[in-house]
Amino acid sequence: MPQNPFRRLRVRISGTALGLGCLALTFFAAGCGPVFIPTGSLWGGGDDRLENDPNRRRDESSGDRSSDQDKTPGERRERDRISNLYAGDPTTRQPSSYYAAQLAELPLRMKYYDLTGPQRRQPVVIRELHIIHDDVRDEILVVDADKGQNHIWSIDAYDFTLHWKTVLEQRVNYDPLPTRNCIVFMNRDGQYQSYDRMSTPREGESRLVSMGRFEGDTFPSAPPASNDTHVFVPATNSNSMRGLPMNARGNGQGADSWAFPKVGQGVTEKFMQIAMQPAADRETVAFVNNNHYLYMVDAQSGEYRASPYLEAHSRTPPVIKDDLCFVGSDIGQLFAWQKSGEAAWVLTTDGIPYGKVFVEDNWVFVHTLELYDRDVVGDDGKTMVKRAATRPGKLCAYRYEVVDVPNDRPVYHLVDGDPKTPWNIDPIWSEPDVGQQVLMLHNNRAYVLYEEFEDFLTENEKARMKADGRIVRDEDALRTINRELRVLDLDTGRLERPEWNLNLADFAFVRGSMEERDRAIYLGTKDGYVFKAYGDKNRSAGGK
Repeated sequence: MPQNPFRRLRVRISGTALGLGCLALTFFAAGCGPVFIPTGSLWGGGDDRLENDPNRRRDESSGDRSSDQDKTPGERRERDRISNLYAGDPTTRQPSSYYAAQLAELPLRMKYYDLTGPQRRQPVVIRELHIIHDDVRDEILVVDADKGQNHIWSIDAYDFTLHWKTVLEQRVNYDPLPTRNCIVFMNRDGQYQSYDRMSTPREGESRLVSMGRFEGDTFPSAPPASNDTHVFVPATNSNSMRGLPMNARGNGQGADSWAFPKVGQGVTEKFMQIAMQPAADRETVAFVNNNHYLYMVDAQSGEYRASPYLEAHSRTPPVIKDDLCFVGSDIGQLFAWQKSGEAAWVLTTDGIPYGKVFVEDNWVFVHTLELYDRDVVGDDGKTMVKRAATRPGKLCAYRYEVVDVPNDRPVYHLVDGDPKTPWNIDPIWSEPDVGQQVLMLHNNRAYVLYEEFEDFLTENEKARMKADGRIVRDEDALRTINRELRVLDLDTGRLERPEWNLNLADFAFVRGSMEERDRAIYLGTKDGYVFKAYGDKNRSAGGK
């Protein structure tokens, strides 16, 4: 496969290559192809606001003054060895044009945000990049590491202005939980921090409004979810789903607090632990219980709505999209349930569905596991026997149609990818499952991210780095081997053009959007840039 011309670019770049990159950007900006918007005026939402930020001045003056005096020579050697294994934070930064040139081949528009600004040499290091789309507003949340502290940056997803920036008390394992009043950060041990989301910025003041443990010492058994009014926590200490109201105090207390199940709520089967993240919108919370039922309850009150039976264990956290709830089952089926509990359609997959299901524009992408017989040593320690095992199978692309019926519910119809086999619904296309992730659909194209990681640290090294705060989330302990973005034809799954196979090794964070109003890919670099590659507004993508 032809290589991208920018594939070999790394930390250093020659003056010739930089000149070519700038020339390419000028060429595109002149209307000869995809347009890169040079948004130097967008960094920091204006230099006055960032340069006058008291948090920034305090961070630059505080510094990280940790000393080696209390460490033995052996401890210092061990620290240096781990630091050499684990990629250190950048101390210098590339110009924005270096990264923009690597994205210039994409058939998308570009803009970027510079967290560091032109006045500093030491870059603001990005630790996490999160994209929020909800009924309140669409925004980019960045967690940085800057001079011994972590901060949260809230940036508008469309005009790239800064909403606010505040100190983050502690990084956490789970993704941020946005509500109307607060953004909640929660750990696996049940500790939370709530930050004011919408109030007018208060210079020099923290936006932290509450922290600690929610009432009842809730310990999550799976990642929580949220909507504009509640945070929904699968509670391991009570085998229940808890709905915690998020008012301005952000402490999860109030009359709208609820727990499911309760006596008389229609649950007759044994209710067990919830092991996967729930899905939530304004009306409904959907979650899979270890008793093989999918439960759908009212998001405001926790009242029972439906509980379709999945017939087996599930490996796919539910996804709510267009009033349907998508979830898989180990019997080799993928379900689309209406909120009433009726099946919109049932699909038999070639393997066991697993992982997160991507749904957009009536397309459904699901990973499957292949069952096979593995040779293992028997109980006697000598004889070889065969045992059932699984391995990655395929990424399958399915499509369904919706037929509106006057004065009645719509009718759903699955499109068969191979009409020659009418006894089975085949995918429109499939490819080997290598852990790829669908980021966005736009203009009849699928933007798919291919990543490879390796777990290269020993358990002792992980423990040391966790104690130092360098490893908080699971992905912090992984090293990226390969990161590529491919633009595929949506109808065939084939690479549209050779140059649309981009090496994204220099982009540490790549996130996609499943929202029709924001067809975009967000990319973050370690040295403080956030890029957005977005589609044409005239085709329902890229902005409001």
